[in-house]
Amino acid sequence: MSSETLDIVITLSVVVMAFVLFIVERFPADITALGVMVTLVVLGQVEPEEGIAGFSNPATITVMAMFILSAGVARTGVLQQASVWLTQWGGHTLRRQIFVLGLIVGPMSGLINNTAVVSVFLPVVEDFCQQHRISPSKLLMPLSFATILGGMITVVGTSTSVLASGLSAEKGFGEFTMFQFTALGVITFVIGLAYLALVTPLLMPNRQV
Repeated sequence: MSSETLDIVITLSVVVMAFVLFIVERFPADITALGVMVTLVVLGQVEPEEGIAGFSNPATITVMAMFILSAGVARTGVLQQASVWLTQWGGHTLRRQIFVLGLIVGPMSGLINNTAVVSVFLPVVEDFCQQHRISPSKLLMPLSFATILGGMITVVGTSTSVLASGLSAEKGFGEFTMFQFTALGVITFVIGLAYLALVTPLLMPNRQV
């Protein structure tokens, strides 16, 4: 076996092992990711400088800053006001509750990282479901999808968009502007939210609470 073939086998083996660890969640995702980097460096597949180069990438720093900003906003208690809005406007039908929830979390996900929005709204949605005696599964999945759709409105809404902007700059195509794909993102959000509100109640299982 040639050295190039051996390198390919080693690299693919590490990637497969990483996928398995991500799926079984035996370790936290960040520990697994760091373990992949260290393993590739130790096995000589990448140089140490290449292994840690990502930590100085502007996209990585931007994502870290967005999580810090999101945590700060969450600690102010502003997002907790959404619990009141959901109770006031949610009504008693699942379609209306999903629609109102999407209208609340979607725009927020365009301003701060959508992962932070989900983490803040998890207890809000669970409390709402407990009060109205409905299965949390009927609103938690729409919550996740609505934040993903809302995060597509701006570059900072999702970590993926930030990283893609950084890669675009590295390849010489320039960074994405804040509202470069807002028009398309809004259209996608509106259509996606309508689909969630209309179709989700028909697809979600009716688990007892």
